[in-house]
Amino acid sequence: MSSKKRFAINVVTNWIAMAVSMVVPFFLAPFVVRHLGATIYGIWILAVSTVSYLNMLDLGLRSAITRFVSKSATEGKTQDAQKAIGAALWFRVVIAAFVVIISIGLAVWFPHIFKIPHDLQRPAQITVLLCALGVATSLLSGVYTGVIRAINRFDVLSTITMTQTLVRAVGVILILRSGHGLVVLAIWEFAVVLSSSTAEMLSALKLYPPCRVLVLRPDMETLKSIWSYSFKTFVIIVAVQIVFYTDNVVVGAFLSVGVVTFYSIAGSLAMYSGQISTAMGTTFIPMASGLDASGNSESLKKLLIRGTQAMLGLMLPIGITLLLRGKTFIGLWMGPQFSETSGTILQILLISQFFTIGNSTAGQIAYGVDKHKSVATCAAIEAAFNLGLSLVLVKVIGLYGVAWGTSISMAVVHLIFWPRFVNRELGVSPRSYLWDGWGKIVACSIPFGVASLLVDRHFHPGSLVAFFGQILLTLPVYFLAVLAIFHKPLSSAFRQWQASRRPVLQGMA
Repeated sequence: MSSKKRFAINVVTNWIAMAVSMVVPFFLAPFVVRHLGATIYGIWILAVSTVSYLNMLDLGLRSAITRFVSKSATEGKTQDAQKAIGAALWFRVVIAAFVVIISIGLAVWFPHIFKIPHDLQRPAQITVLLCALGVATSLLSGVYTGVIRAINRFDVLSTITMTQTLVRAVGVILILRSGHGLVVLAIWEFAVVLSSSTAEMLSALKLYPPCRVLVLRPDMETLKSIWSYSFKTFVIIVAVQIVFYTDNVVVGAFLSVGVVTFYSIAGSLAMYSGQISTAMGTTFIPMASGLDASGNSESLKKLLIRGTQAMLGLMLPIGITLLLRGKTFIGLWMGPQFSETSGTILQILLISQFFTIGNSTAGQIAYGVDKHKSVATCAAIEAAFNLGLSLVLVKVIGLYGVAWGTSISMAVVHLIFWPRFVNRELGVSPRSYLWDGWGKIVACSIPFGVASLLVDRHFHPGSLVAFFGQILLTLPVYFLAVLAIFHKPLSSAFRQWQASRRPVLQGMA
């Protein structure tokens, strides 16, 4: 299969998986909140947010495996790939055992940090323990996830992700309708994670036989080679964890468990837009690695600009709708009691998501070409700035201060760092990056934003069906603006597609 066709399949399956992972939780969230209540749902969110810190023990090995295996495959060095996979597996076994030990202490400690009602302390502890064991399982399977990414089989990962999302949702519905609560929910979550991790391992073993290696302690040269790459990724992982998953913990520790629900509703909507960039962006890492290995710098530059345009082009209609109509949407989705508070938090958080998604292509390419050392430094600075500012502002302006801490720190750091980075490391000028990558597609969204604002003010929807109907009616405004600004490259791409199809059609004739 050609690389272009494989890339197209990867993108399409990633989009489908992304749609499933967004739509299913969207309809599931109100059901879960109604059955658990704000307090228990807040405990669940805090348990997941707290345990998610254990994901930092990935140490960047998943990205390292993707980089080393994809590079070795391009250069035909299978033994190097096997050494890297074996070393990563050995690391992960040790780390998983360490996570199991930590999870016990984390479960004991949990009720003493947050204000958990006495009758819910034991269920909360069991929930934390099971969630932590799920992380240990995911860490083990993460090596095989990296292998599947490296060989460009994102369609396989997408299928597993979609199945996992659907199975999890069905189980949650049956559990809550049967009257069960937090503990049974946590047991089901662990079972789903274990099943999907097993599926990833079996898929990798089948698709890439060289990953059938013994888990033995690796030699020092292999360890140094992997660690020199993965340590930089590890710093980024720690920073991302602080930036995106500390907010709920800060809210729970400084305010109350019940308020976490209001914040998590807004946070989940903001994260949905981030999932789009993740689903698309992961396909860029092996592509960038292959282009770098072959010395094709011009194609790397095109990948940066076009990838950035695609990321923003897909996200902006969603982001603008949530920014201008988020309160209306939350009121229809979760209930009017959440509309004002969660809607305001969402508007603040969308500032940070805009910069995250806009620079996500550059970040993925940095991983692929092993130029992410400075990215790690930037991420560490951003995380420290974010956490410090959130801790100060939560005491000054309460709940909204946590959101402002995230958005202000991210906007400042991203505007200073990324234009300079792409200029220095990829040879793309800041002007070209900001105008060609960002500016043109942002200009396309202005008419859509005006139309969305007018519709929300004059035609208030009475249901989610009416709300989405209004979005569909206003989307053509966006598409026409994109066509007007990008008509030349779109026409050129269409002519190239016709030219590639002509030999096929002639052969059929």
